[in-house]
Amino acid sequence: MAAPTWFRAPADDDPGTLNACYDALDIHVVRGRADEVALSLDGVDHTFAWLLTEVAACAGVLRAFGVGLGDQVALGMVPRQEGAVVVLAAARVGAVVQHDDSAGAEGKVVVRTGADGVVFSADGEDIPWDVAMRAGRTDPAGTVDVPGDTVLARHAGDELTVLAALGASDDHRPTPPQGATLVEVGGLTFWSFDAP
Repeated sequence: MAAPTWFRAPADDDPGTLNACYDALDIHVVRGRADEVALSLDGVDHTFAWLLTEVAACAGVLRAFGVGLGDQVALGMVPRQEGAVVVLAAARVGAVVQHDDSAGAEGKVVVRTGADGVVFSADGEDIPWDVAMRAGRTDPAGTVDVPGDTVLARHAGDELTVLAALGASDDHRPTPPQGATLVEVGGLTFWSFDAP
């Protein structure tokens, strides 16, 4: 496994900064792999370029709702493709994904399956996935510097750090919590709780 791309290398008591989404997507596009398959879900291949476009749009949506470094995004049971996009988008803006399928999930933004499909819930309002993503495509978000010791995702008492997800910690392969599977994109491994 390649070492993570540090924006600022760690030193002494400084954990350094990096961005998991940058390592998973951006660096592969920059290195000429845009048209290569980044993720295969349910028999559909998604290229690094397509996934980067969708993730940057979703990150633009999160940013528009005020989500930033250290904020929580609650992710309910959604289809795998949307779940992967949300996890990568949260990483892009430095947010922590709280995997929770309960109706009382808390976060600046809650992404869940509603009566009419996947919705973003923010400020007491549900916005359909396709409407939010169209808006996000008009102002996609870039990556932010994230401390190396940051948590990428939580579920119950389990935490997945950015370095563990990148395979750069003592835990070289994250163990998924009960009910989760692992998804790998460009060297980043994260949890997926698939919708039934």
